Amino acid sequence: MKKTLLVLLLSFSFVIYNSVKAQIICIYCYEQNDSISQNVTNMILNGGFENTNCLPNIYSSSFCPNSNYYSCSLPDWTCTGGGTATYVSIDDYTFTQVADGNNGVYLGNGSSAMACSTTFNDTSCLGVTNCEVLNIPTGYPTNDPTYGGTTGVSIEQTVSGLTPGATYVLEFWAGGEPQSHGWMDPGVFAVDVGFGKTYLRCKPTCPGCIGTRYLIEFNATSTSHTIRFTNWGHICIPCTEVILDNVRLYTLAELSPSVPPCAGVNPVALFNAVHHICPGTCTDFTNLSVNGISYQWTFVGATPSVSTDVNPTNVCYNSPGTYDVQLIATNGNGSDTLLLPNYITVYPYPAPQGISQSGDTLIANAGAVTYQWYHGGVLIPGATDYFYVATESGDYNVAASDANNCQVEAAIFDVVAAQFEVSGLRFEVYPNPVVDKCTIHNSQFAMGAAVKIAVYNILGVAVQSEIRNQESEMNVDVSSLPSGAYWLEVSSDGKIGRTTFVKQ
Repeated sequence: MKKTLLVLLLSFSFVIYNSVKAQIICIYCYEQNDSISQNVTNMILNGGFENTNCLPNIYSSSFCPNSNYYSCSLPDWTCTGGGTATYVSIDDYTFTQVADGNNGVYLGNGSSAMACSTTFNDTSCLGVTNCEVLNIPTGYPTNDPTYGGTTGVSIEQTVSGLTPGATYVLEFWAGGEPQSHGWMDPGVFAVDVGFGKTYLRCKPTCPGCIGTRYLIEFNATSTSHTIRFTNWGHICIPCTEVILDNVRLYTLAELSPSVPPCAGVNPVALFNAVHHICPGTCTDFTNLSVNGISYQWTFVGATPSVSTDVNPTNVCYNSPGTYDVQLIATNGNGSDTLLLPNYITVYPYPAPQGISQSGDTLIANAGAVTYQWYHGGVLIPGATDYFYVATESGDYNVAASDANNCQVEAAIFDVVAAQFEVSGLRFEVYPNPVVDKCTIHNSQFAMGAAVKIAVYNILGVAVQSEIRNQESEMNVDVSSLPSGAYWLEVSSDGKIGRTTFVKQ
């Protein structure tokens, strides 16, 4: 069927970097029943209204909870507003024209709606420019409270998975009750894609008649938008009420090439990304461009260095420095280039890291902001100091982060966690870590012999020393020591033993 274009652009506005203005870009309307775009991925569920248990052409079979006729359901859609007398229902092709399948939704809502004033049947304010109805006063249309008053009655569905800044197309068919039932003039209904009501006309459509196919192009400002259709009722004695069918939401790239670009609307290039990163890491770019159809990215110093993806991911920077990013957005009207000099900052390499071992104490290079130790690849809870006393044998590694939260790792293998024996003296120390006092235990101690107990810090400087008589268990007060790792040395009868402990 030949398509007749009725309208071009309604409104548009430009955006600047880091600011996206909510907008409907343009609205087209065609006098036809067939779909405009073919083979699209429809983001609307049950957009043909075929999935329902409502009885067609029976107004007492309504899916609106506020109605006295509420008795059935329309999956994936929510009916809001209306009142006890609202008779929203399902109509089929035996009663009216439908665009897809057998069913359409009839937003039946009474014959006493007022569009322009409190004077019934007054439609003098209605101004139709291209596809849109203009000049409806604030507070109108309205109806009796039993039909929802100024709220009217709506069906709506929230669509998720949208890309903010991307352009989407809402395509749907609108008709009305047949002329043979006395409805000779078009009515008024509203559609809202997230930016407020847009008023449109609906004309009578008997079976076999031609309805109106609407296209609304808009820029998403969120990952989800609610699509809502609203009717208030018959706005004049012969004015029809709206019947909807074949509601579809799809990307601009899927729009039929027979539809011209929104007239006069040039693309605006816009993007953002996490742009302060560590060497050897990657970042993803979110395209916030307006009205673009194709894109050309340039990433200086990165891999990959160019891309034509809408939202490039895993763009990797290996070397410290600052790097430019450029995006060219193009549509049928032209192109727009956004160049952001030094947009990507790759921090300097963090200081090299290593692990040394002193007995069963593992010591990382000092100077990092944070540390985290792992044993066998498993995180050790609470092991966040630059040193760690190994309590189990095996492989260890430490991840150290600098002030930019850039991380470097080091590993040490085949660590043996055991008591220390120097010149044959063996003993145990517990608890470890210690808060105030630790206990030295060795059943082989010669009772009463002189024993020297010395405590050294991790640098080997003696910080505490005493001589006392040996006992099988000896308590050592370390409450005055600052937190950290220490050596404990015990010498007696020509023998020396050492081990480490942690003071909390």
